[in-house]
Amino acid sequence: MSVLDWIFIIGIALSIVALLGSGYFLVQFFHKRSLLKKLPNKKFKNKKKNRKIARKKQQLMKQKKKSIRLFWVMSFVTVVLAGGMSYLSYYQSMNLTTEDSDSVVKGYYLLRDFEDQLIIARDKSDEEEKLQKNLRYLATSMASYGTKKASDVNSEEGQITLNRYYNSVKQLGMNASTQTKNFFGNQELVDSFLADIKKAQVYEKETFDYYKVNESAFKEEK
Repeated sequence: MSVLDWIFIIGIALSIVALLGSGYFLVQFFHKRSLLKKLPNKKFKNKKKNRKIARKKQQLMKQKKKSIRLFWVMSFVTVVLAGGMSYLSYYQSMNLTTEDSDSVVKGYYLLRDFEDQLIIARDKSDEEEKLQKNLRYLATSMASYGTKKASDVNSEEGQITLNRYYNSVKQLGMNASTQTKNFFGNQELVDSFLADIKKAQVYEKETFDYYKVNESAFKEEK
């Protein structure tokens, strides 16, 4: 699990403890108030007994005030923690996990490297054997996206968007893996795959838009 997952779990646990604590102190408040009401208000002839009752009242009053004060403190802590965990849950659902982020970054470069190698193969701008090796590696890497699945901490829409992108990369890789020896000088085949890359990049853009990924940062790095 990621650090955020642990923070979320711990936060939820603490908010539950705080909620139980606020409930406990509220019960204590009413209990002390009930005990206070049971104490006699009239004065007795026995001064010692009166002093004892007065001390008991004072003690219960302090305990009652302390209970209500702690109730509000624990209630505040509960609200803060619950609010924080709600925001964290929303943040996780709208942002890529570390694993998904790495997959998206890798997919971005795989598609563009594959596109570059296809154009070189079409134009016969490099050795055929070398190009076949490069294309085979890229095809295998893309086909491996069949094992990837969007994290379930993401929103349902986000998972659908990301899984659609993963599937398009996987399908492209699987199709390419059967054609690695046929790209060299084959413009029709290359153009067909270039069109498929564009389709995959449409899903890529949808993913970038949904998760607010800055594509320009990739271009600068490349």
